[in-house]
Amino acid sequence: MGDPIQLKDEGNKHFQAGETDKAIECYTKAIKACKDKNVLAVIYRNRSACYLKQESYANAASDASKAIDVDAADIKALYRRCQALEKLGKLDMAFKDVQRCATIEPKNKTFLETLRRLGADIQAKLKTTFSTDSRVQNMFDILLDDEMETEKRERAANNLIVLSREDAGAERIFQNNGVPLLLNMIESGKREMILAAVRTLSGMCTGHKARVSIKNGSRQSIMAVDNEEIALATCNLFQCINDSLTGGDKREYGKEEALVLGLKKILKVCGQVPELPDQLPMTENTQLIASVLLDKLYDDLICDPERNNFRDICDEYIKYTIHAVNTISGLLQGPFDVGNALVGRQGIMEMMVALCGSEREVDQMVAVEALIHSSSKMSRASFIITNGVSLLKDIYKKTKNEKIKIRALVGLCKLGSAGGDDYALRQFAEGSTEKLAKQCRKWLCNPQIDTKTRKWAIEGLAYLTNDADVKDDFVEDEPALKAMFELAKSTDKTIIYAVACTLVNCTNSYEKKEIMPELVQLAKFSKQHVPEQHPKDKKDFIDKRVKRLLKAGITSALAVMVKADSTILTNQTKEMLARVFLALSQDPKDRGIIVAQGGGKALIPLALEGTDAGKTRASHALAKIAAISNPEIAFPGERVYEVVRPLVSLLQTDKDGMQNYEALKGLTNLAGFSEKLRVKILKEKALPEIENYMFEDHDQIRQAATECMCNLVTCKQVQDRYLEDGNDKLKLMILLCGEDDDNLQIAAAGALAMLTAAEKKLCNKLTLVTTQWLEILQRLCLHTNPNVQHRGLVIVYNLLNSDDSELAKKLIESELLEILTVIGKAEDNPRRQGAIDAARTCLVRAMDLGLIKPFTSPS
Repeated sequence: MGDPIQLKDEGNKHFQAGETDKAIECYTKAIKACKDKNVLAVIYRNRSACYLKQESYANAASDASKAIDVDAADIKALYRRCQALEKLGKLDMAFKDVQRCATIEPKNKTFLETLRRLGADIQAKLKTTFSTDSRVQNMFDILLDDEMETEKRERAANNLIVLSREDAGAERIFQNNGVPLLLNMIESGKREMILAAVRTLSGMCTGHKARVSIKNGSRQSIMAVDNEEIALATCNLFQCINDSLTGGDKREYGKEEALVLGLKKILKVCGQVPELPDQLPMTENTQLIASVLLDKLYDDLICDPERNNFRDICDEYIKYTIHAVNTISGLLQGPFDVGNALVGRQGIMEMMVALCGSEREVDQMVAVEALIHSSSKMSRASFIITNGVSLLKDIYKKTKNEKIKIRALVGLCKLGSAGGDDYALRQFAEGSTEKLAKQCRKWLCNPQIDTKTRKWAIEGLAYLTNDADVKDDFVEDEPALKAMFELAKSTDKTIIYAVACTLVNCTNSYEKKEIMPELVQLAKFSKQHVPEQHPKDKKDFIDKRVKRLLKAGITSALAVMVKADSTILTNQTKEMLARVFLALSQDPKDRGIIVAQGGGKALIPLALEGTDAGKTRASHALAKIAAISNPEIAFPGERVYEVVRPLVSLLQTDKDGMQNYEALKGLTNLAGFSEKLRVKILKEKALPEIENYMFEDHDQIRQAATECMCNLVTCKQVQDRYLEDGNDKLKLMILLCGEDDDNLQIAAAGALAMLTAAEKKLCNKLTLVTTQWLEILQRLCLHTNPNVQHRGLVIVYNLLNSDDSELAKKLIESELLEILTVIGKAEDNPRRQGAIDAARTCLVRAMDLGLIKPFTSPS
């Protein structure tokens, strides 16, 4: 490992000479060797400039950010990141960076001009994006295009709902003959299109008498659809029409008033107790959807004052009643931080425990549910274990109401798992959690019990499977596994989160903190708690559980879960499903089962949408499958092209070595499949990343990158890069042919053979880039591995056939003639026949060129 300062200076010289590849190589080595953070920041800043030159903007932005992390006023790094972000289309972020530059150097004309230009671009973009006319027209264009993808048409229809709630948007829809189009959507018979159309009509009719003249036949056609969601949406539409016609809607729709009014209404829905009289009409899923809506509202708030206002409204709404407890349950399932703060309010936890002891069954049910949702933190769990466990046990034993009984059981399950997977923090006595889990499995497998009650059984298992004994028992119970998978495939999609939690626990695919042995010793010395691993959480037990899950049909269940509506399938749930998929795909022998049951297709949306951690894990699972599967089978139809981007994302420097390696292996397999896929890989700008990994010190990563390049060199774009002057690409390929690793030599020599066959100019260039070319070529032709030898002889033939007489003469005057003669005169041998035939072809070509005389057979 060299001196970082020297490597940096060397990189600077290469950069000034326009040799960006060499500069990046030097800077990368300097980064690995450098310990001084200030010098490191300069190197990152310099490498960022190289990436800008190469149009690798994501890498440029990443390196500039690392420099800025050290010095927030690093003006060069700020401006380079600005340039990269602008090219990536992130104009607002680029504007902030150049704004900081202009603040530091207010007289710099470059910064001021960039600031002015970006400001104008952002305004133009906002004007286009948020123009009501533009948005409405865009939605109509998509909806009117019969050839447009169904998914895009449905998304456009949902966007219309949002627009219809703005007065300008509603008017534009109405004026553009939107009502007949919406009625056509209703008549399509598709649930998503009908719902979007009905909700758009509701938005248009709210508070506007002139827009409510809809034909009776249309109303009847909506009512004729047998779907609960559509029926509720239609009821809301009729209510809007009635209020508008009678003047019953007197509300003002200002922003603040709308937030307060809307939030209170949602909180009221969360607080409803269906078992009590005079409650709002609701379905089984209404309150969960309200929780999801609260969560989305809270996430969309952009500043602390807005969040504080949200919390204050919730705080004011909560009174010490049974409805308040149910509202808190809703908040804990949505914006957890808000609900958690309310639970901490004086008297709330005590009220929950008191309601558990009530003689009224409805009080018990609501209180138990609230305890379940509020005991997510250890402090809360400890309080409830101290104060409420005996109550829950009494309820479980004494009540005859199945709904309360199972909720009490789930409460006990959650409290029993409060220590997570820490073996030393078991909350209950040995064997207690296994008994609770056994009862949950019993309920789960009972088809006589209604779906909602069985769903609570899975909720219980989601908590209890933190315990490795429970995991092992559960995966051994195949009927229970299959029952859970069947419920996951049912129309009730609110079950997905609990199923995902259970599977993450069973596969141990949750985030694990790496514990350093030194810290463990220190904790023991200072008498602090040290987490302990359960014996059944070791790798061999996990592998057995994965095999059991695959046998029970987990993949097909996951594939169905991925297709759930986005309101239910949150980003957090997507991440959990991605974690499970990655755990399932660890063993190459299991990947065929995953592909056969639709796992390959199911992973694609998880790799494209969700949290960064979720997308990375789904992409990694895709890479594992793509590396060894037939792409045509694993990703049928056009889906195979969607796989490329997730794999390319794993080539980024912030990903770990295993992700880099398996992404390269997957891309290698795809690149070997079709020209169209090779072009797609190049379009995703994977080539510079693959070339960088060919310089990697790690043998396996370097080999994988070289193999991938070998499959890409048939593309004209790649060949042109090797023809360009001022880089070491061809030299590197020749030197890789001289390495001692057989597989690396096969890949490098194969790539060189194809390049010299496709571009005759490269035959001459090959001799100029390194003085070792002839020695390496001779070693290839003498190699004991027939695959390496065959490729070396093909390269020799390409050089002889390059129309360069001087080169051909030089080859024949060297020891290569003797090598070719020995190989060519050898007896036919099936194992080495390719090399023998190639040597004979070379000799024939040499004879055609008049460089050697024909062989004469002895008499």
